[in-house]
Amino acid sequence: MTGHSQGIVDSLDFSSVLERQEQGGVTLTFTVATDVTGKAEKVSALTLKNHVRDAKARLVESGMREAAATELLAPVAALVTDSSYWRLQSRGLIVFLAEGFFLPVRVPIELGDSVTVGEEFNLLPLAPVLASDRKLYVLALAQNSVRLFDSTRNVIEELPLENVPASFDEVIDELPERELDVRSASAGAQGTPSFQGSGRDIDRFLLEKYISAIGQAIGTRLGTARSQPLVLAAVAEYLPIFRASCPYPAVFDGVIAGSPERALPDELRSAAWQLVNSEEEAREAEEQDRARSLAHAGRGSFDLVEIAQAAAEGRVDTLFLPRAEDGIRGQESRELANRALIETLKNSGVLRTLGAIDSAGLATFRY
Repeated sequence: MTGHSQGIVDSLDFSSVLERQEQGGVTLTFTVATDVTGKAEKVSALTLKNHVRDAKARLVESGMREAAATELLAPVAALVTDSSYWRLQSRGLIVFLAEGFFLPVRVPIELGDSVTVGEEFNLLPLAPVLASDRKLYVLALAQNSVRLFDSTRNVIEELPLENVPASFDEVIDELPERELDVRSASAGAQGTPSFQGSGRDIDRFLLEKYISAIGQAIGTRLGTARSQPLVLAAVAEYLPIFRASCPYPAVFDGVIAGSPERALPDELRSAAWQLVNSEEEAREAEEQDRARSLAHAGRGSFDLVEIAQAAAEGRVDTLFLPRAEDGIRGQESRELANRALIETLKNSGVLRTLGAIDSAGLATFRY
């Protein structure tokens, strides 16, 4: 569990859900819209309470004894009354329930309100956090602080700096220019450039030294043979200096402008993805075109029935689903997509999400 500007986010490892799915039996999945601030706690708790009531009615209608249904739903009913839990939320809550299995997960994506009772857990709303989608780095660079983040579209995580200096003073205090007023036309015994001029000129020189040192250190920290974009959050004039000194090959040609010192991680995540959006839309379109070409060649499918069957047989290499929860319309289509998602993950296939898909389904096959 982590706490940050996305609220309280639980572990997003859902392997236990897939393992429990294999055991069979009735499963229940509850999704509830929540609020990071906790101000909607009573509304969210009431929503889950109503879901429990509806789930009980469905279980009894399907033939389960009322006492057995009450016992099965007891962990969720107890969660409803835990006021301290509801004050600590993220954007959405999903609860998985089956005999001997109870897992509530606070997630950093917006979820609708729903209850699913059936043979399969409903993982479809979680597609954006289950997918192996594009990631990017965000470097928040200010004079008083340096922060490095790894971000998907929905989740942002701060990374340790390791060899990267954490502030201007950490770099500049080690430089002789901090102490000496030297001349630009000469050099010392070691060939060190020297500068003379106004305090403003020296400050500018030291600032450029600082940005260059950060750029070089980031190159070492991230390595040079990487394609994950690195987005800089900093004063706009820092970007050309940083790019010139950083050997990392995927520095994005655009900046989240302004001092990022007080920016929350989730604000940086949102701004970074807005910045790269046009480029990402073009990349996704190319990716979808490649997948569609394979499907037309018989190495994939647009049919959710066929895709779900192929996923169960372990033949799906990559399953593409819309990023928005309501991107698949119709109960039958949603059930097929959910089944395909579960079987794809269970058989080590790749799940990707796209902003838009031109067909009811899309998958590429291993064979």
